[in-house]
This record gives sequence, C-alpha cells and structure tokens, in this order.
Amino acid sequence: MGTAIFIQTLINGLSLASLYILMAIGLTYIFSIMRIINFAHGEILMLGAYVSYLLIEYYHFHFFLSLIFSMVVIGLFGLFLERYVFRPRKGEDLNLLVLSLGLAITLQSSAMLAFSPEDRGLRPIFTGVLNVQDIFISKVRLVALLAAAICILGSQLFLKRTKLGIALEAVSQDEEGASLQGIRINRYTALTFAIGCALAAAAGSLLAPIFVVSPFMGTLPVVKAFIVIVLGGLGSMIGAMMGGLILGLVESLTATYLGATIQEVSGFVLLLLILIFKPGGMFGERE
Repeated sequence: MGTAIFIQTLINGLSLASLYILMAIGLTYIFSIMRIINFAHGEILMLGAYVSYLLIEYYHFHFFLSLIFSMVVIGLFGLFLERYVFRPRKGEDLNLLVLSLGLAITLQSSAMLAFSPEDRGLRPIFTGVLNVQDIFISKVRLVALLAAAICILGSQLFLKRTKLGIALEAVSQDEEGASLQGIRINRYTALTFAIGCALAAAAGSLLAPIFVVSPFMGTLPVVKAFIVIVLGGLGSMIGAMMGGLILGLVESLTATYLGATIQEVSGFVLLLLILIFKPGGMFGERE
C-alpha cells in the first residue's frame, strides 16, 4: 500500500507540474523576446478559464473543443495587448513593470464586474477514478496531465522545428542581428505574446474542472510560475520545464507525507534555497 500511495502521489505531482510548466513556458516565451516580466499572466489564465467555462456551461461545447477555442481567443487577445498596451512602452522596463501590474488589477476587477466574485464550478467532466493495482488516479487530473503534455510538446516542436520558431530563437538571442537579417521584430514579438497568452489560457482551462473558476484564481498559479522560472533560470525553456517538474513533485510529496501546511510553504523554501546557493537558477546563465 505504501508503494501505491507513493506512485499515486507522483502522478498527482506530475499533473500539478504540467500546469506549472505551461504557465512558466508562457512567461519564459514573453520574457525571452520582449524582456517583460508579465505580472498579468495569472489574469490571462483566469480569462482562459472563463472562456472555457462559458463555452461548456452555456453553449455545451466539448471540453477539448472549449480548450482550443480558449487558446485561440486569448491568443488573439494577447496580440491586442502586445500591440496597443506593451509595444508603445517597449524598452521602458520600469513602465512596463507598472503597466503589467495595472493590467492585472484591471483584468481582475473587470472579471469581478462581469461574472461576480463568487466561485463557479464546471459541471462534472471526466468523472471517476482509474484503479490500477490499488493506484487510484483521478480521470480529470489524468486528462489535464495528458493535455498539458501535448501543449508543452507542441510548443517545443514549434520552437525547434519550424521556421517561425527558429526565427523567434534568433530574435531572443540577438534582436539587432535578427533585424539585420530581415526578420520583422514587431511581428515576432506579437506572435510571442500571443503564444504565451494561449499557453496560459490552456493552463486555466485545464485547472477549471479540477478546482473552481473565479476572478482570483490566477493569483496563486502566477506566483508558482515565478517560483518555477527562478528555480530553472529566467529565460531558460529547459529550466522552466525542470523547475515546474521539481515544484510539482515536491508539493505533492509534502502534501501527502507532511501535510497541507508544509505543502504551502515548500515552494517558497525551494525559492529561498535556490536564491541563496544558485541565484541564476539551475539553467540560468551569468551575464
């Protein structure tokens, strides 16, 4: 039984980790190209969850179809934000930081006005558990894990195997050099912001059936995403994935064996340790 509980805990940790990674990769995309630490990323997740909620509850969309629609809608919203909110202040680091904080408050307040502050639950999706050799796996968490893994794999294949992705890599490494090669920087920064927002929307849509949908649901995930990217190294895709994996597993293990109180602080303990002993993160590079 002890082994079964341990394996079940690892699977729960992987499902948590996959959602943290989705958030962290979106943040890393945006930071790598635009050098923006987007504090409104949690509210983008929240909007993605609301899009899925509305499509499922009021228009009876299938869950996976609502997930795709949510990513498309919030991705387009990301294009709008990049063009009309962030691009006019490009290069003004402090102003962009304040702007993202203001955007987070605005989106959260707008959601409260539009949907009310109360929590909303999705109708049951993928109910029940799988029992494999006394290992009980929630179907909804398993679906979230698999869907998140597909999104993560797709984002990495896009980055490494397509011309657009390779161009994005070039812009992140040397914007001036990429511009001299004929790459239109503004087009690629807009695409980057859209992808980052779409990944956050996917995380929100996958969280919706597991927890609840509310205007405040993005606050904790974005804090966890920042812990992840600090653990892995700011700007590192591999670091974001490894940091998310570590944080998800540590939180799941501490919740099972040490209790929920320890789970809440475990991520911050990891953050303190990495800042003390390796401030650049596991895969960060010293500049």
